[in-house]
Amino acid sequence: MRILVTNDDGYGSEGIKKLTEVAESLGEVVVIAPKENCSGIGHSYSIFKEIAVEENYLREKNRSDYIVYGTPVDCVALAIRHFMKEKIDLILSGINHGENISYDIYYSGTVAAAREGIINSIPSISVSSTNYSNPMFDTATKFLEILFDSWDFKNFPTDTLLNINVPSVHFQDLKGVEVTRLGRRVYYEEPFQTEKNEGKMYFKVFGKAPSGYVEAGTDYSAIKQNKVSLTPIHLDATNHNEMSSWKEVVNLNKIIDYFDK
Repeated sequence: MRILVTNDDGYGSEGIKKLTEVAESLGEVVVIAPKENCSGIGHSYSIFKEIAVEENYLREKNRSDYIVYGTPVDCVALAIRHFMKEKIDLILSGINHGENISYDIYYSGTVAAAREGIINSIPSISVSSTNYSNPMFDTATKFLEILFDSWDFKNFPTDTLLNINVPSVHFQDLKGVEVTRLGRRVYYEEPFQTEKNEGKMYFKVFGKAPSGYVEAGTDYSAIKQNKVSLTPIHLDATNHNEMSSWKEVVNLNKIIDYFDK
């Protein structure tokens, strides 16, 4: 099995080192990760820009890692189209410093890397440890070892990523595991002006940690109960249940009549 390991916290982060150790127990590993921390960068792709890549040969492992001066999605795209174009069986992204639940998945570079994988029909998993300040990677890696020992890789879908959030507690304090849906998040960040210089205003965005609604079956509820959350996420964001109701919002017949003139 050929495995791409990437993240959004940067090549030097502790989380990707721990995830790489797990991946090495599964097969052949190539690490392609951003040079800098890309938290919150979402699904950004460096189109029309030169992307520098630094090769880091690891003599003790007889392989090269690649450090990308770009985004997590750049890393996956470069792997698919250049560094690993022969074959990628699995993409692992993480382990992120802090949870990626609910609406976080639209901001997260960790989840975006996995999403880029399924856009290209490659089985992909994003992994996060829920406490940004005190991530407990040993708990997350032990859970991943159990997960990979129990799964049937042949049945892993190529159009749905698995988003895993592991509570930052000691492993013995985990209360189980739950397959969840995305919950609802509440954010408190605000832009604060830090200075004004030569006609430009400078801002930083910060605030207290986000919260959410504790609703049964959601990722937020699971981690609040110290359960590991497994959320299957697919690409189709269409609200199929509401498609017919939009005929009441938009007078389609009137619009169609316009084009039939």
